[in-house]
Amino acid sequence: MPPTTCSTCRGSPPLGLSDALAEPGPVTLPELHVLHRALARMAADRPVAIVVDDAQWADQPSLQWLSTLPHRIEHLPVFALAGIGAGEVCAGPQTLEELLAATSAEIRLDELSFDASRALVEHELGERVDDAFVTACRAEAGGNPLLLLNLVRAFGGSLDGLTAPALLPTLNVRLRRLAAHAPDAVHALAVLGGEVTLPRVAELIGIEPCELAGTIAALHRTGLLSAAGALVHPVVRNTLREELTITERQDLHAAAARLLVETGASAEVVAEHLVETRPLDEEWATDVLVAASSRARARNRVLDAVRYLRRAMAEPGSGELLAELGEVESYVDVPAAVDHLGEADPAHPALPALLALLGEEPVLERAAVGDPDVLPTSPTAFDPYLRALAYMRLRGDLAAAYARVDRALTVARRWQHRPCVAAALTARSACLRDLGRLAAAETDAREALAVLESCGAARVSTPVFAALTELALALLDMGDVDEAAAVFDVVPGEVPDLFGAPALLAARAVRIAAERRKDGVRDLLDCGERLRARGCDAPSWRLPLGGEHLLAEERLSRECGAVLPLAAALREQGVLVGVEGLALLEESVALLAPTGAVLERARSHFALGRALHLAGRVKPARAELRVAVDLADDCGVEDLAEEIRQELAAGPAGLTESERRVAALAAEGKMNREIAAALFVQLRTVEIHLTKVYRKLGIDGRDQLAPALRLAS
Repeated sequence: MPPTTCSTCRGSPPLGLSDALAEPGPVTLPELHVLHRALARMAADRPVAIVVDDAQWADQPSLQWLSTLPHRIEHLPVFALAGIGAGEVCAGPQTLEELLAATSAEIRLDELSFDASRALVEHELGERVDDAFVTACRAEAGGNPLLLLNLVRAFGGSLDGLTAPALLPTLNVRLRRLAAHAPDAVHALAVLGGEVTLPRVAELIGIEPCELAGTIAALHRTGLLSAAGALVHPVVRNTLREELTITERQDLHAAAARLLVETGASAEVVAEHLVETRPLDEEWATDVLVAASSRARARNRVLDAVRYLRRAMAEPGSGELLAELGEVESYVDVPAAVDHLGEADPAHPALPALLALLGEEPVLERAAVGDPDVLPTSPTAFDPYLRALAYMRLRGDLAAAYARVDRALTVARRWQHRPCVAAALTARSACLRDLGRLAAAETDAREALAVLESCGAARVSTPVFAALTELALALLDMGDVDEAAAVFDVVPGEVPDLFGAPALLAARAVRIAAERRKDGVRDLLDCGERLRARGCDAPSWRLPLGGEHLLAEERLSRECGAVLPLAAALREQGVLVGVEGLALLEESVALLAPTGAVLERARSHFALGRALHLAGRVKPARAELRVAVDLADDCGVEDLAEEIRQELAAGPAGLTESERRVAALAAEGKMNREIAAALFVQLRTVEIHLTKVYRKLGIDGRDQLAPALRLAS
């Protein structure tokens, strides 16, 4: 049967023998007859398949024989298949054209399909891969089987910038066969990237454009170049770049930079080449890099601006750039910014905030508060703005505070100023926690910590303390006491006297609930001492150590108009007083009613409902408890919701069934260990139940238990 040819503008399989083309030689008709008779004898015994790959590289006699096959095997059980790489150099192009003209069918191979690519990738890796990885591999290799195979074999965990050194021998042989200047041209194209024009490539490799035109056309025919003249396959581009020595790459980039400046390319395009070169010791390079940095900053491409300025520091006249470099670095690299700003100007106004990120705070001063209605237009105005929003939160304007801090976060992200992004995330976490959106509050706090780490903030610093505090409080509100306590494992036992230390110490007191009572109480006492030493006159943190502190906080909260701390202080006083604290609890509920503080409202309604139960006012008690359980459910705080449901089911005394059993045994005179053994529970469980029973019944100890239970029954 007539032969079938396969031609493709994509890559071809690895080479066989030498890359040197055989010299054409004459072939006689008798020689052809001998070969055809031998083929006919073979076909008489069994069907024959003749498969020739890379037929364009065959010598002239072989091509002559192949070109005569279609007329000789029409009635024989012979199948002939020739693979031809489009655009490749051929020893006998006319003979090859005769072969193609005589073929019965031509199959032009497209790029590998998605499913075929997956099959190849999974076969090579020996494991299942997801769709995103297959898609990325196809994009890198352009669906070319040879490139995809080499790509997967070179894969080491990331496709970004991946090279395939095993591909180089095949690639270089094909390029040398293609044209004399093809290797130099593709290396220049790999360096030039998107700034590709024929004259620029020709000048880089030192030949005339007309001489290069044929080479470029041949590269197009092989499918290596796009219509725009860029290398199609990223893996090929990366591999060719890596084949060059560092010096060769630097020289090419330097030549490209000079050429692009002369031809009027943009500063950013030229700067991308300059950052890859050795110092040129030329003033024009400094000017280009500074201009590129300014344009990058105007477009909020901070990382690029930093790269350009750092490279400019190695060129002449860069001494005046140190402060500018420090200012740009303050967005993404705090330690470097502190070093450069400190060297350029020790009194630079940005240094105090940067030092705070490194835990090196200056003497504490009363911080300025901005206008919550004026969105910050620069990083220096960001902290005062967030402090104004914090006061809005304390006053109970939660919806407004959240909307403003969310908008501030959008601005900070647009600036790409990482310290501002982290500060806004921390502030938004606090708003979300107040609003009862605890899972979102946890997410924001964790992201704030990650952003702070990415810009080099010290673990022992006020911004990190603030994010840790919000994370712990969100976890604590969700009932995950142990994880909330573990948040502070990164903080040393002796907390440095930073601005954010009191808040962190107050939050770290969660260790009391995590059965580390001594550590937690020590943190609270330390917090109180530090606040008193500062003459703190705002109820920023609560110290649940007794009625004296609650009264003081109530007074300060009323003076400041801080609704949330005032409502919390009133609630805790009301719980501490018992039945006589109904008025305090009612005021707490009333204060929180117009706010969006869902979780705080749930707690205050719960406390009021429980107090009403103790006072024997069953109907209003149950109404308050129903409101409380709905609010707790809205927050997703299951532990609190379940406790409220138990209160609803317990009756007037407010005792759960477990608490009643423990209380009954204690009233009979049994000790805690005996009760634990009788009920098959832990001693700690008995202690917790009895503490709750005493509070619910309004008594001070075990000797009052029996008569109190009789009254409650």
